[in-house]
Parts: sequence; structure tokens; C-alpha cells
Amino acid sequence: MGISIGAVAAKVAANKAAAGAVLAMGIKASGAFLTLAIFTLAARAMTADEFGRLAIWFNALSFLAVAAVFGQDTLIARSYGEYAGKGDYAQAWGAYRFGWFMTIASAIVFAGAMLFLAPFFFPGVARTALLAAAFFLLSQTLLHYSSHSTRAIVGFVVSEISREVVWRALLLIVVIWAVLHQGISVAEFFTAAAIGQLLSFAGALYHVRAAYHAHPAERLSQDERSYWFSRGLAMWQSAVVEAGSAYFDVLLLGYVASPAAAGEYFAAARIANVFIMVLTGLNTYSMSHSASLHFSGQTQKLQDILRTLVTVSTAMLAPLLLVIYAFGHEILMIFGEGFVGVYPTLVVLATGSFIMSASGSASVILLTTGHEKIYSRIITAATLGRFVLTAILAHFYGSLGAACAFALVNAPLFMLLSVICRRAIGADTSILSAFSHLRENARQRVLTASGDTKGS
Repeated sequence: MGISIGAVAAKVAANKAAAGAVLAMGIKASGAFLTLAIFTLAARAMTADEFGRLAIWFNALSFLAVAAVFGQDTLIARSYGEYAGKGDYAQAWGAYRFGWFMTIASAIVFAGAMLFLAPFFFPGVARTALLAAAFFLLSQTLLHYSSHSTRAIVGFVVSEISREVVWRALLLIVVIWAVLHQGISVAEFFTAAAIGQLLSFAGALYHVRAAYHAHPAERLSQDERSYWFSRGLAMWQSAVVEAGSAYFDVLLLGYVASPAAAGEYFAAARIANVFIMVLTGLNTYSMSHSASLHFSGQTQKLQDILRTLVTVSTAMLAPLLLVIYAFGHEILMIFGEGFVGVYPTLVVLATGSFIMSASGSASVILLTTGHEKIYSRIITAATLGRFVLTAILAHFYGSLGAACAFALVNAPLFMLLSVICRRAIGADTSILSAFSHLRENARQRVLTASGDTKGS
């Protein structure tokens, strides 16, 4: 009976993790499809060069927003989980307030610096566009910290709906209205996005306030501010490198090739980004559990969750990869006939992204379990190598060269990170953990059957 109850409990836990994984990835996928719809309409309403410039500015500001949050988004995921897991809400809420102070100060500095420096490098950009871009940079930075802290404090459902769905849905409505009536400018695009992000941010704060009333603290402790700062700095370095890896392809293409080539790559990347969004969904669910489970010594439970997440995601994404192989030309048509020739780029990006997702959430696990320094070194070296490779291949082969650089570096990198994670904390994030689990179960069944035979 004990074995039966334990098996039932394990099955329930696995189903809960699977349901959580599907929900997290579903929300992320919704965000990806909303983004795809937004930029599809923009591509059809703009010339190739105009759309390329929008893609370049969007990627540049998204990178700056990750840098401006100063690592506080990842730091609060670890700090709150670590302190709240021990019942120390004075430290947990103190870390939360410290993160807000650092984020707001950094966001203001970054937005102000962009307004001051941009006219020197881009003298032709209108002042209204720069103000809208600074507004977007400020709002996206605040949303980064708000969503990550809400995920740790309230749960991933509230955080991801506000982060992925709400502001994009509002932006899509504005883009549809603008395209139908008069077209949309870069300034209008970023202003609408920023307003939507502020509304998302306000909704998340409402839920955090309710969580604070459920676990109040008489005095917020910030005795470990110097420790938080140094830990956050290491996480910031990793985040900046990751963001550079995610956003610099388009910027490099615009520089070494043309804005039109950058727009082509951006369109293909938006489609392939569905795989990355699912990987981010894995990271979202993993981040909400990794710190508390690791620091409480529940490594096996963490492994069970990671195995369930990567199994569900791979089962979801494998058919999608085949759809892209078979119907990629037709999918690219949604951006316009001029994008059909980007099919090879899409195939390479989708294949590399699928391998990355099958490697699981190793990056988040390493960052939230005290291995941020080794992760920072590896990701920095890999990203610098990829920048060089992207610049060379993009110069000769345009968007396809940039896609090859992406896949040739990131696919092996993510597989390596899963191996490092297994050795560092004893948990395998990759799809290989599912095969190992199946082999172990089969071996146990053979041993059990053998024992039963001998007993009889």
C-alpha cells in the first residue's frame, strides 16, 4: 500500500508540473503569436527599409531594457525564493524593495543617457521618436523587474499574463487601428507599447500588494545590500551577454548588410521565436521553483519537474518543427511575398532553436542555484565568438549567414550548459533525462520481474 500511495503521489506531482509547464508555455506562445501579428501588420504597412529600421530600433531598445534592469530581475527570483523558503519575510521584502530602488535608478539613467547620446549618433531621428523610444525603454525596464518579482512572489500565471499578453494585445489593437486608418510611425508604435506595458505593470503590482498583506513584515531588512549588489552584478553581466546574443543579430545585419536584410532576418526570427518562447516558458516555471527546491535539498523533486517540463515542451515543439519544414514558404507569406526567399534562414533558426529548447532550463537553474559566475564566463565567451562569426557570415551571406552563426553556436552551447548543470547540482535539464528515466524504469521492472520469478 505504501508503494501504491507513493506512486499515486508521484503521478499527481508529475501531472501538476506538466499542467504548469503547458500553461506557462501556452502563455509564452500567446505572447509570441501576438508579437508575430503586430510585426506582420507593420511589415505590410511599411517599406522594406522602414520595417528594417523598426526592427533595429526594437531590438536595440529591448537590449537596453535588459541592461537597465541591472540584474535585479534574476536576483529577486533567487533572493525572494531563498528567504521566503526559510520564512524570513523581512529579508525577502527587503530584497524586493532594494530591487525596485536599483531598477528605477538604473532605468532613469539609461533613458536619460539615450536621449542625450542618440542625437549624436543618429542626427536624422525625430525628437518625438526619441522621446517615445525613451518612454518605451523606461516602461520595459520596469516591466522586466515587475514580472520577474511577481513570478517569485505571486506565481507565474499572473506574472506572465502581464508580461507577455496584456501589453501586446493592447499594442495589436492600436496597430490594427492605425494601419486601417493612416499607417503607423515608429514614435506611435513605441508610445502605444509603453502605455500598454505600464498598464501591465500596474496590474502586477496589485497582486504583489495582496501577497504582502498575506505575508507581512514589521520591519524590512536590507542588511545584505552589499551582498545583493555583488550577486546582482554577476547576474547583470550574464543578462547583458544573453541579451546581446538575443538582439545583436539584427543590429549587426543592419550594419554589415542593410536594413532590408535585418528586416528579413527579424521576420524569420519572429516565427522561430515560438521555440524560444517555449524555452522561456520552461525557464519561467523552473525559476519559480529552482531556488527554493535547491536550497532546501530537494534535488530529486527539482529533477522530476525539469524532466516533465522538457518532455512536454519537446512533444509540443517537434510537430511544429515539421510544420515549418513543410510549410515555411507559406508561413513567411504572412509578412508579404518578398519574405518567401527567407525560407532557408527560417529553417536554420527553427532547427537551432528546437535543439536549444530540448536542452532545457540549464541557464536559469545555474543562475538561481549559486553558479552564476561559471555561467557568466561560458555565455560571455560563446557570445563573443558568435558576434565575430555573425559579422563574417552575414557580410557574405546576409540573413542566412546570421542564422547559421546563431545555430552553430547556440545549439552546442545549450547542450553544454545542460551537462554542466547536471554535474553542478545533480539535475539534468535536457530531454536526455527523460530517456534515462525510461531506461531506469525499464531496468527496475526487469529486476522486479526477476525477483518475483525467483520468489515463486
